[in-house]
Order: sequence, then C-alpha cells, then structure tokens
Amino acid sequence: MAKSKNHTGHNQSYKNHRNGIKRTRRPKKMSMSGMNCKFVRNQAFAKRGMKCTPEEKEERLKAQKEAQKKMEEKKATEKAQRLKELEEMKEAEKLKAANKQAKKDVDERDELQVRAEQAFAKKGMKCSPEEKEERLKAQKEAQKKMEEKKA
Repeated sequence: MAKSKNHTGHNQSYKNHRNGIKRTRRPKKMSMSGMNCKFVRNQAFAKRGMKCTPEEKEERLKAQKEAQKKMEEKKATEKAQRLKELEEMKEAEKLKAANKQAKKDVDERDELQVRAEQAFAKKGMKCSPEEKEERLKAQKEAQKKMEEKKA
C-alpha cells in the first residue's frame, strides 16, 4: 500500500521555542554590495584622506576659521550694499511720485483755467483789461500757494 502522508508540522513549533526565537543580529557594517561602485570607491579615498596628525588638524581648523571670517565679511558688505540700493530706490520712487503729483497739479490748474475761459465765452461776457489783470494776479497767487504746499 502507498503512503498518503508526506509532511506534518507536529512538534516543530515546540522544538523552535525551547531555546526561544531570537531576532537576527544587526550587522556592524552595512554591506556595500549592490551600491554604486564609483561612490564606494570615492568614499574609501575620502576616509583615507581624513586621517591626519594633530598638527595638520589644527592647521585645517585655522584655515576653516579664516574662510568663515572672510565669508562673514563678504556677507556684511553685500548686505550694506543692498540696503544702500534699496534706499536709493526709495528716494527715486519718492522723486517720481513728487514729479507725478506736480504734473497732476499743473494739469489741474490748466484745466481750471480752460473751464473758466469757456464759462466766460459761453455767457458772452467780454472782460475788460483790468479784469484780465485781476485774474492773472489771482492765478499767480494760486501758483505760489501750490508751490508753498509742495515745499
């Protein structure tokens, strides 16, 4: 008669747990297999390059500190220059705004003068030379007041 049973797990878990199921140990060094070989090679050279005597180490630290000082000075000068540029830009904007306002005031004055002349023309009034002189004086006074406001 042929056998019908090929495998059983009977008693296996008991045997496994007699000494305890332990976690696998973590490797002390990570495996480099499968890593980019160019990177691994460069890393090895870099590690060898880091080995140095205490005197060399002090020299490297000094050079590093000097480089840091130079960078800080450079940053400070760049910052001062940038602030100066921003200030100049603000002044330019103020001047531009003042010029724009002055132009607007001149346009307003001209427009008021044109309207006044149109109003006189519509009514059919013709003014005498004395009235013209009075209007010119009034205009000049208005201009002086506008200039005083700007200053």
